[in-house]
Order: sequence, then structure tokens, then C-alpha cells
Amino acid sequence: MLLRFSKKNRERSWTQILIEESENSLLHRKAKRKHTFRRMYLSVFVAFTASFALYSSLFYVGAFLDVGKIVGISQSVRAENTQKNVKSMTRAKPRTILSPFLDALSTNRIYMRQGQTIQATYSLPKNSKLVLNIKQCKSKPVFEIFECNAVGQQTIEIKKRTTGSINFTVSESGFYYFNDQVTRPPSTGLKAFHDYRIVWQRGGKKAPIVRSLSSLR
Repeated sequence: MLLRFSKKNRERSWTQILIEESENSLLHRKAKRKHTFRRMYLSVFVAFTASFALYSSLFYVGAFLDVGKIVGISQSVRAENTQKNVKSMTRAKPRTILSPFLDALSTNRIYMRQGQTIQATYSLPKNSKLVLNIKQCKSKPVFEIFECNAVGQQTIEIKKRTTGSINFTVSESGFYYFNDQVTRPPSTGLKAFHDYRIVWQRGGKKAPIVRSLSSLR
């Protein structure tokens, strides 16, 4: 009986050992999986934060750093070259699969410091009217990128001209939205990059001043 009792205890102990090892292995796998998910969530959060910061900085960096100089040409020189070559500018830009995405990402809003200039260079069909609208936004750092509470605006109409450029120089630092619309009589709306082309560029302080956005009121 003693031998049987001892054998029975040994079998029970071995079973308990197997169960404990299985439980420990399961707990280890759970802890490892939890740590992996935590690292994955943290990586996604860091990547999202970095992407958001990079995207936001694109609207401000040009006001403090001449981005064009990084690739060898200043912003003012680029604007002047575009102005000189406006007569040869094609109205229809070649379209690709990525064109709709590039159109959605096209910059129509930037931060500008006092005295800085933005240039609108246009190529239009005959008998069309161009309307340029500039809005100055209420100061809301970062939030102003996504929503503009206008504190003032100015609208310019251009008729009977097919090519040319207009420079706007701001007298107040702030965030500005700008857009364009081209129509042809009686009221047919035309499509950008298909029927007409507008190029918005930072002109820099060296660009000639044609029109000043003083108070935009």
C-alpha cells in the first residue's frame, strides 16, 4: 500500500508540474503578446505624431526658410522665372493616375510674415474671367491649417487677359487662404489644369510689389 501511495503521489506531482509549465508558458506568451501590441501601438502613435508635425510644418517653414535654396534656386528667382515664361505656359497639364491626389494636396494656404509676397501667375482661355480671393485668418496656430475664420478678405477680378501675374504683399503676419475661379460667358465654370492654369508661389521680399494686402477689410 505504501508503494502504491508513493506511486500515486509521483503521478500527481508529475501532472501538476506539466500543468504549471503549461500555465507559465501561456502566461509568458500572453505577456509577450501584450508587450508586442503595446510596442506596435506606440510605434503607430509616434509615426502618426511625426507625420502630423511634418505636414503642419509645411505650411509655416516657407515663411522662415527659403526652401528653394535647398535645391539651388531661391523662391524669388522661381517666381521671376515663372513670370517671364508665362506666355509659354500650357493651360492643360498632363494628367496621371496620381493627379487627383496631387490636386487634393495642392497648397492653397500658407503662413506669411509681414512684407512677404505671394505671386499668382495665370494662363487663361480667351473671353474668360479670373477671380482671385485672398483671406486672412484669425490666429489659431495649427488649427488654422484646417479651418479659416476670416478676419478680412480681398477679391480681384481679371478680364480680357489670357496671361500674366499678380503679386500680393502682406503688411501683417498671419495665415492666409487663397483660391481662384475662372468662368466664361455666360457663366460656364472652367476646370483647373484642364481649361486654365494658376501657379501660386512665394515671391519673397525681392518680388516686385503690384498690390498690397494692407488690412484686407
